[in-house]
Amino acid sequence: MKKTFLIVALFTQALLIHAQGNRSNLSVKIDTANFDFKSFAENICANKTSSLEKAKTLLHFVSNTLQWLPTDYKQRTVKEILARGGGNCYELAKVYMKFIKVLNIKYRQIAEINIQPISENRQNTAAKKVQQIGNKMSVFGLQHNDHRWVEIYDESTNKWIPVDPTMNVFGVTEWLKARVWFGTRVTIDTTITNEMIVPFAVFVNNSAKNSKWKSLTDHYLIDEFNELYNNELSKLSAWNSWVTLIKKLNEPARLAFEGKVNLHSYSTKISEIATTYQLLKKEYYTIKND
Repeated sequence: MKKTFLIVALFTQALLIHAQGNRSNLSVKIDTANFDFKSFAENICANKTSSLEKAKTLLHFVSNTLQWLPTDYKQRTVKEILARGGGNCYELAKVYMKFIKVLNIKYRQIAEINIQPISENRQNTAAKKVQQIGNKMSVFGLQHNDHRWVEIYDESTNKWIPVDPTMNVFGVTEWLKARVWFGTRVTIDTTITNEMIVPFAVFVNNSAKNSKWKSLTDHYLIDEFNELYNNELSKLSAWNSWVTLIKKLNEPARLAFEGKVNLHSYSTKISEIATTYQLLKKEYYTIKND
């Protein structure tokens, strides 16, 4: 019990740091030898009544207490990630899913691919991984990278909402302003967000069913993106190109996650999406400043 109270105290301190707009520098290394996930989650959420409030509280714990760390391709359990004090985007999502699962909060895993600044080093690493492991490693490359987060089910609206432990964002508006927003990104760590220029494919990783990867690309990157800007994007000349390219790359991206297609073969289309996003941004601001 004493150990649980100590971690709760660290969590409170992390929230104070977050209130100042920074990711926690606590580098908390949790002693997981006798760690009880359910007891801990219940203590953290002791004064919360709804599943949504609990999910948000646990998000803040993960985002503020654990550090984002670069991928090292090692497989770790949730306890090992906690003991390490952080992990990559998939590992942070894995910890978060463990906590909400013990509180019976409905969730599903999300995988995306996003535009990144061009990196020959990332391409060389990805190409080697494709040779060693297969096409599923092509979800990162010269100008793109994959990212993992979560959706939770909001029983009050009967809708799935995005939750990203790496970014500490909760809900559609926060997600959009962290991931597709033309202005300064609203997130806990802009050094990471600025590398993720814009997603171009989003899927539910639904491995329990026959159709493993269900596309959410149109929902987030066409419908919600346009609605974020009061449906003004669809009036821009670059919008049709954006929609066309997003749709053309959706199936290759899905097949890349399934290991059936080498996404590196679509580098030209990925480059076109990167260019089109910048054109959308420029056109939007040009019209707004007229």
